[in-house]
Amino acid sequence: MNHQLKTLLVCSALIILTGCADRRQQPQTEGIKIGELAPTGRRVSSQVLRTTNIDVITFELPADNIKSLDAIWRILNADSLRYNDSTGFAANGLQAAAGESDALDKVTGLLKSAKAKKLSTTSLLIANGQTELFRVARLPRKTTISYIGRQGAVKSAQAGPGILGLEVSARQIADPSTLLRAGTRPLANVQVVPAILASTEGLVPVLAALLKEADLRFYSAGFSMIMKPGDFVLLTPLEYKPDETTAAGRFFTKPEPNPTVRVLLFVCTSIT
Repeated sequence: MNHQLKTLLVCSALIILTGCADRRQQPQTEGIKIGELAPTGRRVSSQVLRTTNIDVITFELPADNIKSLDAIWRILNADSLRYNDSTGFAANGLQAAAGESDALDKVTGLLKSAKAKKLSTTSLLIANGQTELFRVARLPRKTTISYIGRQGAVKSAQAGPGILGLEVSARQIADPSTLLRAGTRPLANVQVVPAILASTEGLVPVLAALLKEADLRFYSAGFSMIMKPGDFVLLTPLEYKPDETTAAGRFFTKPEPNPTVRVLLFVCTSIT
């Protein structure tokens, strides 16, 4: 009898303790609203990616026909461009001018009349304040090159192996959504600089950073302009002259047996 009573008392105690434990584990949610369960602190709003979109249209023109572009320069505006170094830009053998959307079809028609062959269209999606590279060619090995620096001075430097191209950067003047609400078209300051950049694909960050120290930018051949959607810039060599000391010769000229020059149209397609 005593044994049965002890057993009954032990079982009753276990049941009571288990029930208490279950009650302790259950959260007390009575009277709490769903909104009060959200974490406290400042909420981080999502950032909208602001971009300037530039189409780079590449044409190849027979070298003998470069004077046929004179008709195009007469309808474009060179004064709206800002050169990093006007003397250095001229010494690099380059010519550039700007136009608005209503002149684009006329310019492409005149290029066609000059027997310029359209090769490709490259779309650059440029995050605000960032830079994208328009690739032109490759420098297969490390070599010493001569180039035109500030005020037309000839300098030398080691470059390569790497990529020859034009760095295109864009910084928006104001938030495009604000301008659109005010009925004003968005604007961006677009800069173009020829460059030879080390190829760092697949390399560890430490080695990539070391190679990037040898990047060479031809600031004297660079320019910038304020653009809105529809605006464009035409960039070409001033004449056919296969001298790789100049940016025109290195980036825009294809020598014998069939000499040609590269003609580039930078078209602002949108600013968002």
